[in-house]
Amino acid sequence: MNKNLLVGIIVVVILLVVGGYFVFKNPNQSNVGIPKVTIAMVTFPGYGPLYVAKEKGFFDGVDVELKRIESIGDIRAAMRSGDINMYAATYDIYQTTKDVAPIGLGFLAIDESHGADGVATAGDINSVRDLRGKKVGAEPGFPPYLVLQYLLDKEGMTLKDLDFQDMPTTDAGNAFAAGKLVAAGIYEPALSASVKARPGSKVFASSADIPGLVQDLLFADEKLAKEHPETLEKVAAGYFKALDYINSNPDDAYQIMAKAFAVSVQDMKDFKSGVSWIDKAENIKLFDKTNTVNAYKTYDLVCNILKKNGDTNICLKSEDKLTNEIVNQFK
Repeated sequence: MNKNLLVGIIVVVILLVVGGYFVFKNPNQSNVGIPKVTIAMVTFPGYGPLYVAKEKGFFDGVDVELKRIESIGDIRAAMRSGDINMYAATYDIYQTTKDVAPIGLGFLAIDESHGADGVATAGDINSVRDLRGKKVGAEPGFPPYLVLQYLLDKEGMTLKDLDFQDMPTTDAGNAFAAGKLVAAGIYEPALSASVKARPGSKVFASSADIPGLVQDLLFADEKLAKEHPETLEKVAAGYFKALDYINSNPDDAYQIMAKAFAVSVQDMKDFKSGVSWIDKAENIKLFDKTNTVNAYKTYDLVCNILKKNGDTNICLKSEDKLTNEIVNQFK
């Protein structure tokens, strides 16, 4: 046999053996170099599908940790320090910051409130303008507070036009039920309970009346998004797989979510009645700027409302803080 040919065959055999060894040692070779992902969130059952994705291994080999941090300020600090590299937040919570730009790049919509948050009013309140100068309560940083601000903004008003009472949601609900407030921003089940307890009162408007306003998105560390966009894609893909699994295997899925949030399966199902999870098709629509309701438009609208009410003093362009590059990979 020709000497050069023999040497060539030996080299090829060695390469095949060595390559086979490393593939055997690391069957997830495609995930080499993908960093661990730590996703922070407050305790909110709307994030349930993330727990299904983790439990069922839908993140395609990406090491994902789900971490509860109950303060948005602590979440931001953890993001800046590198302790986490993703977190879930609504448009308003993400942008309610002063002097320092909000941190993270929004790439995936998770859930939307459909009636779980609203404003209750006394029976004689027939328009938002009727609230001028009257006592109205809500808790800053929660969706009903944003719903209230949105309603005011539509009439050219701000919180300054009210006798606004900054109070915990539970207290606002109780005060409204007792007739001490003419209106209150409240979330379910306290919203329905408060209206039921006060004769003649009503839910003036809820998140069901304002599509796209109250949504949770995942925001990723911008360095991670730039250097490892495939990681964001795998997280999004895992989330979408979880939604499919919830539809096809609801009994198991709801057991997983109920356990994650220490509630009963029935409580988890009851909660879901006021919230929808945003699937692949809806995400693609939401991140399309040509649609009437889209993430970019809502982001800018919310920041303008927050600025008018003194909740932020900085508004960055939505194009700089949101990206459609990840969800568009699923078209």
